[in-house]
Amino acid sequence: MLRTTTSNKCPQYYWKAKPSDSWKYLPKNERDIACRIVDSEYYALVREHAESELKIIDKLITGNSISDFRHCLSKLTPGRQNLVDKIFPSDEEILQSFLSENYDSYDSYTESMMYDTPQGESVRSKSEWMIAETLSRYNIPYQYEYPLYLDGLGLVHPDFRCLNLRKRQIIIWEHQGRMGDPDYAAHAIRKIQVYEENGFNIGENLIVTEESLECPLRTETIERWIQRLLV
Repeated sequence: MLRTTTSNKCPQYYWKAKPSDSWKYLPKNERDIACRIVDSEYYALVREHAESELKIIDKLITGNSISDFRHCLSKLTPGRQNLVDKIFPSDEEILQSFLSENYDSYDSYTESMMYDTPQGESVRSKSEWMIAETLSRYNIPYQYEYPLYLDGLGLVHPDFRCLNLRKRQIIIWEHQGRMGDPDYAAHAIRKIQVYEENGFNIGENLIVTEESLECPLRTETIERWIQRLLV
């Protein structure tokens, strides 16, 4: 416990370890005791304020604000709902719009597409199968090798184009499967640089996983990325 007083406009400090003790003056050479007590009080106040802020942030992250806006639609009669140009489409409408997008599949090296995924498509490697299987297990909507144009590289076909339904956000997933090959690795690094030049940043709207013969892709790595950006 700490008590402060003022003498000749200078602060003086007294402390005691428990309520039953007598107050003890703190000279300057023992002022660190006062600092530790005040630090403890200050950190407790900061923690209390931070916890309050986190509750507000959690509400925003979970999308409650969007849900509140979507609730406005229910205040209209069904006839009026059919006429309105909705600002916030429903999750079902967003999902159907994503899944109904038609695109031409990447027809190069079709002979390498040897692994059938739970979604019914064929992919080119065991690691891509692992990613597709884990995405399906987490109920993450995705499209395989959806075409994407990048300035500086042209038309590319990312391994997976995923939808974070809660955030209404598209996430691109590129898997670099032969990083032990110098030529492949050099091209892969340049490709990621071009992604960044086009506004795709790792950890925001781009996932990049890598492996080599010595360091294969692990399911734990896939799940960490899904937990971080897709659920």
